[in-house]
Amino acid sequence: MAANLVITAIQGPPNKKLLNNEWIELHNTGDAPFNGEGCSISVARGGARPKVITTMKAGLVMQPDERVRLVSGSPGKKSQGEAPEDDQARNFFLFLKAPYLDRPNVTVRLVSGQRELCRTSFPQQ
Repeated sequence: MAANLVITAIQGPPNKKLLNNEWIELHNTGDAPFNGEGCSISVARGGARPKVITTMKAGLVMQPDERVRLVSGSPGKKSQGEAPEDDQARNFFLFLKAPYLDRPNVTVRLVSGQRELCRTSFPQQ
Protein backbone atom coordinates (compact mmCIF):
# COMPACT_ATOMS: atom_id res chain seq x y z
CA MET A 1 0.00 0.00 0.00
CA ALA A 2 1.03 3.66 -0.11
CA ALA A 3 0.32 6.93 1.62
CA ASN A 4 -3.37 7.86 1.58
CA LEU A 5 -4.44 11.38 2.55
CA VAL A 6 -7.78 12.43 3.97
CA ILE A 7 -8.83 15.98 4.87
CA THR A 8 -10.30 15.56 8.35
CA ALA A 9 -11.03 19.19 9.25
CA ILE A 10 -10.99 22.65 7.71
CA GLN A 11 -11.36 26.11 9.22
CA GLY A 12 -11.62 29.56 7.66
CA PRO A 13 -10.28 32.70 9.32
CA PRO A 14 -12.55 34.84 11.54
CA ASN A 15 -11.19 37.84 9.62
CA LYS A 16 -8.77 38.30 6.72
CA LYS A 17 -5.81 39.25 8.95
CA LEU A 18 -5.84 36.14 11.13
CA LEU A 19 -4.15 33.74 8.72
CA ASN A 20 -2.96 31.46 11.53
CA ASN A 21 -6.63 30.66 12.21
CA GLU A 22 -7.14 29.35 8.65
CA TRP A 23 -6.09 25.73 8.20
CA ILE A 24 -6.71 22.29 6.73
CA GLU A 25 -5.99 19.13 8.70
CA LEU A 26 -4.61 16.15 6.77
CA HIS A 27 -4.43 12.56 8.01
CA ASN A 28 -2.16 9.97 6.37
CA THR A 29 -4.29 6.82 6.65
CA GLY A 30 -1.89 4.78 4.52
CA ASP A 31 0.98 2.56 5.63
CA ALA A 32 3.79 4.56 3.95
CA PRO A 33 5.19 8.06 4.54
CA PHE A 34 3.92 10.94 2.41
CA ASN A 35 6.30 13.61 1.06
CA GLY A 36 4.40 16.82 0.24
CA GLU A 37 7.19 18.50 -1.73
CA GLY A 38 5.78 19.77 -5.02
CA CYS A 39 2.13 19.22 -4.05
CA SER A 40 -0.27 22.10 -4.67
CA ILE A 41 -3.32 23.36 -2.86
CA SER A 42 -5.96 24.63 -5.27
CA VAL A 43 -9.39 26.16 -4.74
CA ALA A 44 -12.42 26.58 -6.96
CA ARG A 45 -15.49 28.66 -6.24
CA GLY A 46 -18.75 27.46 -7.72
CA GLY A 47 -18.09 25.89 -11.11
CA ALA A 48 -14.91 27.91 -11.80
CA ARG A 49 -11.61 26.30 -12.78
CA PRO A 50 -9.33 25.50 -9.84
CA LYS A 51 -6.74 28.15 -8.94
CA VAL A 52 -3.42 27.11 -7.36
CA ILE A 53 -2.99 28.84 -4.00
CA THR A 54 0.45 27.48 -3.17
CA THR A 55 2.92 24.76 -4.08
CA MET A 56 4.69 23.23 -1.11
CA LYS A 57 8.44 23.22 -0.83
CA ALA A 58 10.50 20.63 1.03
CA GLY A 59 9.72 19.94 4.65
CA LEU A 60 6.30 18.30 4.76
CA VAL A 61 6.73 14.59 5.43
CA MET A 62 3.87 12.72 7.09
CA GLN A 63 4.36 9.33 8.67
CA PRO A 64 1.61 6.67 8.56
CA ASP A 65 -1.32 7.61 10.84
CA GLU A 66 0.11 11.12 11.37
CA ARG A 67 -2.06 14.26 11.28
CA VAL A 68 -0.74 17.62 10.05
CA ARG A 69 -2.49 20.97 10.07
CA LEU A 70 -1.62 23.14 7.03
CA VAL A 71 -1.81 26.63 8.54
CA SER A 72 -2.05 29.50 6.06
CA GLY A 73 -0.01 32.08 7.98
CA SER A 74 3.45 32.55 9.47
CA PRO A 75 4.41 31.34 12.96
CA GLY A 76 6.35 34.48 13.88
CA LYS A 77 3.68 37.03 12.95
CA LYS A 78 1.63 37.88 16.04
CA SER A 79 -0.71 40.02 13.90
CA GLN A 80 -1.86 36.83 12.13
CA GLY A 81 -3.16 35.32 15.38
CA GLU A 82 -2.23 32.19 17.25
CA ALA A 83 -2.14 28.88 15.42
CA PRO A 84 -4.00 26.04 17.14
CA GLU A 85 -1.91 23.75 19.32
CA ASP A 86 -2.91 20.27 20.41
CA ASP A 87 -1.64 16.72 20.58
CA GLN A 88 -3.77 15.54 17.65
CA ALA A 89 -1.88 17.31 14.82
CA ARG A 90 1.33 19.23 14.29
CA ASN A 91 1.34 22.56 12.44
CA PHE A 92 2.99 23.11 9.05
CA PHE A 93 2.97 26.78 8.01
CA LEU A 94 2.35 27.80 4.39
CA PHE A 95 3.40 31.50 4.71
CA LEU A 96 0.52 32.75 2.54
CA LYS A 97 -0.14 36.48 2.20
CA ALA A 98 -3.94 36.27 1.95
CA PRO A 99 -6.70 33.88 3.05
CA TYR A 100 -8.37 31.52 0.61
CA LEU A 101 -11.21 30.33 2.85
CA ASP A 102 -12.64 33.80 3.40
CA ARG A 103 -15.79 33.05 1.39
CA PRO A 104 -18.15 30.04 1.38
CA ASN A 105 -18.74 27.51 -1.39
CA VAL A 106 -15.10 26.67 -2.01
CA THR A 107 -13.74 23.31 -3.11
CA VAL A 108 -10.22 22.70 -1.81
CA ARG A 109 -7.95 20.12 -3.45
CA LEU A 110 -4.49 18.78 -2.68
CA VAL A 111 -2.86 17.80 -5.96
CA SER A 112 0.41 16.10 -6.91
CA GLY A 113 1.16 16.76 -10.58
CA GLN A 114 -2.12 15.94 -12.32
CA ARG A 115 -3.32 13.54 -9.60
CA GLU A 116 -5.81 14.70 -7.00
CA LEU A 117 -4.82 13.34 -3.58
CA CYS A 118 -7.83 14.58 -1.60
CA ARG A 119 -10.55 17.22 -1.62
CA THR A 120 -13.16 18.83 0.58
CA SER A 121 -15.59 21.70 0.47
CA PHE A 122 -15.73 24.76 2.70
CA PRO A 123 -17.68 24.92 4.75
CA GLN A 124 -17.70 21.15 5.20
CA GLN A 125 -21.07 19.56 4.59
